[in-house]
Amino acid sequence: MKKVILLIVLLSLYGCGFVYERQITGNYYLIATDVMEDLAVCYRDSPDTYATIGGSGVYEVGNDEHFILTKKYKEVPKPGRDSLFTTYDKSITEYCIIPIDNTQKWNATENYFILPTKKEFEAKRKELGVSDDITFRKLQ
Repeated sequence: MKKVILLIVLLSLYGCGFVYERQITGNYYLIATDVMEDLAVCYRDSPDTYATIGGSGVYEVGNDEHFILTKKYKEVPKPGRDSLFTTYDKSITEYCIIPIDNTQKWNATENYFILPTKKEFEAKRKELGVSDDITFRKLQ
């Protein structure tokens, strides 16, 4: 919830100065506000309001009509005085499964699974019935 509020505050302060914006499907977008490293899947609630789903640091994505899958770097706090901000540990990949429902509103941000290992990701993928035809595409 803090990230959603932070994103809304940043957008209101800086406008919609995205360095990257691409629609995935329906109201789901890939958004990077300042740098590509901060790329995230977001749900667009209105023309100028987006909510992050599953965190930032996305570097690969795949989808079909039922699910969005991402690979993302693990977010970690920046050391020292910048500890309110995050950076990414690029040696750790996390996986995210986002069930798609283009009719929902803000609860879209609460309906996802972050899996810390490929083994857990594959197990959850199978449990949810996510198609093996979805492949990841590099974004950066």
